[in-house]
Amino acid sequence: MPRDFGETALEKSADILIVGGGCIGVSIAYHLAKRKAGRVLLLERGEFLGQESTGKCAGGIRAQFSTEVNVRLSLASIERFERWEQELGFPLQYRQWGYLFLLTSEELEQSFGRNFELWKRLGMKAEWLSTKDVGKRFPYVNLEGVRGATFHQRDGFGDPNDITQGYAKAARREGALIETEVTVTGIDLDSTGRRVVGVRTDKGEIAAGSVILATGAWSRTVAALANVDVPIEPFRRQIITTDKFDLIKDPWPMTVDLSTTLYCHRESGGVLIGMSNEEEPPSFNQTFDEEYGEKMLMTAMGRIPLLEHASPRAKWAGLYETTPDHHPIIDRLEPVAGLYICAGFSGHGLMHAPAAGLVTSELVLDGKAGSIDISRLRLSRFTDGTELADERNVI
Repeated sequence: MPRDFGETALEKSADILIVGGGCIGVSIAYHLAKRKAGRVLLLERGEFLGQESTGKCAGGIRAQFSTEVNVRLSLASIERFERWEQELGFPLQYRQWGYLFLLTSEELEQSFGRNFELWKRLGMKAEWLSTKDVGKRFPYVNLEGVRGATFHQRDGFGDPNDITQGYAKAARREGALIETEVTVTGIDLDSTGRRVVGVRTDKGEIAAGSVILATGAWSRTVAALANVDVPIEPFRRQIITTDKFDLIKDPWPMTVDLSTTLYCHRESGGVLIGMSNEEEPPSFNQTFDEEYGEKMLMTAMGRIPLLEHASPRAKWAGLYETTPDHHPIIDRLEPVAGLYICAGFSGHGLMHAPAAGLVTSELVLDGKAGSIDISRLRLSRFTDGTELADERNVI
């Protein structure tokens, strides 16, 4: 619950301070507190946790990515989701109904062929389906233009609120402090300007030995308070959900047509429909575009004709926190010692939250991540001339 500042004063100091209370921030708080990292304090500017990108996302959880580091982040996270209640002791609505990626061009077939070899090397039990296989197993799909598909049963979707609240409750149980309705307005540095010593907020100053930014789409703005630039841009993404719809029987996998970026899955008895607008400029605009919403519905009915019988119920927009190569930045924010970032997941934050919290805690406490090699995710990759592959499987 939000703190009543009329009754209780804001904390004055922390060993490690986390800015941002979405799924990434609370996961970091849990993993740090679990390791008894000292006084861990998380600040969230909203009234409740997880109300921005986390609470507005589609809930997808998948390992079918095109780069090794993203696949490894996914596999580590999926393992944690699979034993969520055993580890945390809190419920999680998590359906491993799979992801079905429809391949509608020779280019996609070739790209996913390379992906498939990567997945096999990393131990994934993905399936390569022919057009006939797709028609037999997923008869709701309009097969026009479909040349094949990939399917991974361990993929699926989970409840963003369960994930956020589960980590928050577990973090508190381990001793972390979480404060809502506190906005960070400044990052304090020492006299050299090269070490973080705390933050300023609208409720007062807080001294801190380390500060971690888990600020999602707002990370560039917040990092600039310490004179560090991070190339994270916000992009609007839109979602439509429908009333009860039972013409497609469960288990119904997340169905993705990469050629249009359309995706659909079961949501609260109805259907969730999303699609990226590739002409969308970067902005913090979160109003729903009705004209583009109509395009989403028409595209969905074209690929899944039965959806013409579904009635839209709710519509909303949220923000993707996007980097130029669609990989997160998990790193120190040099040259400022003690300042870290874990952001820029480009639409994949919820599914990578368990692994992201783990490797960030290792980076802060051990000096480097030991469970997964995150050198690929360093901030300097954008300025040191290194040529690194973009993540291609982005929706």
